[in-house]
Amino acid sequence: MSGDNLRPREYEVREDDGPVIEIEAESDGEEGELLALEEEEETTLESSSISESESDEDSTSISTRSCHKDTIEDVYENGRRYCNDTYFMPNDEAEQTRLNIAHQVYLIVLDGELTRVPVPRGRARILDIGTGPGDWAVEMGERYPDAEIVATDISVFDIGPSSLGLPNVSFQLDDTEAEWTYHEPFDLIHLRSLSGAFRDWGSVYRQAFNHLKPGGYIEVIDADTAAGVINFPDIRNSYFSILVAAMQSAAERTGFPRNQDHLRPNLLTSIGFTAVRSTEITIPVGVWPEDPRQKTLGKMALISILEGLEAWSLRQLTDTGNWTAEEVRALCDKVKGELVKATGMTAQVRILTGRRPFAHDIRRGRTDDEMLEEALARLRMRERKRGER
Repeated sequence: MSGDNLRPREYEVREDDGPVIEIEAESDGEEGELLALEEEEETTLESSSISESESDEDSTSISTRSCHKDTIEDVYENGRRYCNDTYFMPNDEAEQTRLNIAHQVYLIVLDGELTRVPVPRGRARILDIGTGPGDWAVEMGERYPDAEIVATDISVFDIGPSSLGLPNVSFQLDDTEAEWTYHEPFDLIHLRSLSGAFRDWGSVYRQAFNHLKPGGYIEVIDADTAAGVINFPDIRNSYFSILVAAMQSAAERTGFPRNQDHLRPNLLTSIGFTAVRSTEITIPVGVWPEDPRQKTLGKMALISILEGLEAWSLRQLTDTGNWTAEEVRALCDKVKGELVKATGMTAQVRILTGRRPFAHDIRRGRTDDEMLEEALARLRMRERKRGER
């Protein structure tokens, strides 16, 4: 690649540390209280793989650590800006705008919530991997002012969490596939829209497990268009199907698969996660729903997809040598025409969550059902005692 494509930018970077939505396998609404009950029993971080000798300097080290100037060398290809020579997604203004829209889509899908797992009261530590422009991390910092939010990405956007100055949100330029060096464990590790980002999701999940507190959660959310999550009439005989097949083929060739295999529950259970849950949510795409809320959701989802077609496909397809940039853009234009005209189009959003078990759960060899029943029994007993007062 020609050096002419490299241009430096300077940033302040932290040194460390259907018409109706269908929902399957909903999580239990009492889970937050159950986690609080478990935390009362767990007084030490047992079996943690993170050395206590590497603890941070003080409890506010994440938000007070000094910053330094990092020179970011961007790569420009075919009119788009990228963070390096390999990652297929751009980090330019157009992509930032699309990610802002996608964040609003997720908020509607989750009924205004940012996560489906319980967040501990008080000083929780939360890691947002692949934060992009930081919409999720920033809102988590605002909703949980006592929490410490660490937002990481392999790329730096023009406007991100590091530029907003929130005292409890910090940004780290980091490659998640490299060895993690965090000194303190987390209560929640969040990954969203990262299909195609990693060669080995199993390795990412193992590192996440090792860097969670006992009782801490991992949450993975994805809806990659290349993974076949969109459905509409006559999709098999469409330009859209051609684009999806081309993206999948290019991704497999590079070793960064774009499918839904990383959302299989057994990937988490095999590592040691418990309380693993997989949820699939069907959302409308387009303005065809009659319900006003669904119509708004469908319109925003359609805009996000239309804006993302080129971003998802341009670099991967041109890197194969079988496509020119002009051919990719021409195909994307044909796909846009199909999607705008499609009626009854839907997309599937998948959410995978799991919990690192408490040490005493491992010692007793209890199953998830046994742990849930025991926690529910303690919760009922506590409620009875409250009623007797």
